[in-house]
Amino acid sequence: MKNLMGMILVLFLTATSEAKILVISDIDDTLKVSHILSKLGSATSAFDDDSKFVGMAEIFQDLESSHSDIEFHYVSLAPQVLMGEQHEDFLEENHFPVTELHMNKGIKQDPELKQKVIRRLLLDKKPELVLYFGDNGQFDAIVYDQMAKEFSRIPALTYIREAYSSRGESKHPTMPGQIGFVTSVEVVIDLISRNILPKSSYLQIQDIVYKRLMKDDGDETFGKMVFPGWQDCRDFKWIWDVKNPTEKLRVIKSIIQQRCQ
Repeated sequence: MKNLMGMILVLFLTATSEAKILVISDIDDTLKVSHILSKLGSATSAFDDDSKFVGMAEIFQDLESSHSDIEFHYVSLAPQVLMGEQHEDFLEENHFPVTELHMNKGIKQDPELKQKVIRRLLLDKKPELVLYFGDNGQFDAIVYDQMAKEFSRIPALTYIREAYSSRGESKHPTMPGQIGFVTSVEVVIDLISRNILPKSSYLQIQDIVYKRLMKDDGDETFGKMVFPGWQDCRDFKWIWDVKNPTEKLRVIKSIIQQRCQ
């Protein structure tokens, strides 16, 4: 009887651990404006909870409200003892839905941390879809490409923020099959086109980005941002054919093309 109850408990725990959709996201230069490739920029942003890329939290919130079986996992190579509280505060204060934050346990970074965490999550959760979010500053594009190939039977979409350019600081540009973006507008358009988000998600993100762009003086360094003054998005290509675009979207697209030319 005890063995039977034990088996039932194991099956129950296994079933409840699965999630249909996994969101796996980097933080620095993906959600938070960090300028991680600059020693000065990364140092000054370390304890900054206010500088964020606008619209990303709202997209994650809409994903949460649109899907009953979804988890949000944030993976950072930063040491937990140094940056754990800061990352937790950033996610909480900016209202990102959180299932778990994964970080290096010791001071010394494990360069394979992201692969290990993602591999464990995919094996444990057995998702039907994985949404990866990262940037082209460090290794996100490479790591996500490796995981997508290793778990090729699990459908996956990879969104890479074009924070840097291969003609500038980036040594790890967006890879074939990955979706490059510079604002949250492109992300919400793409998710809607794939029926992952409802059409009703669009206008809120458009308005958030548009209002912020109208206040942008071209040298943004602190607070809520679309384009930090240091961003170099020359690799970005607009790939979405939006029928009957709103006037605000035309303006947003025009500004993106000007900033990324």
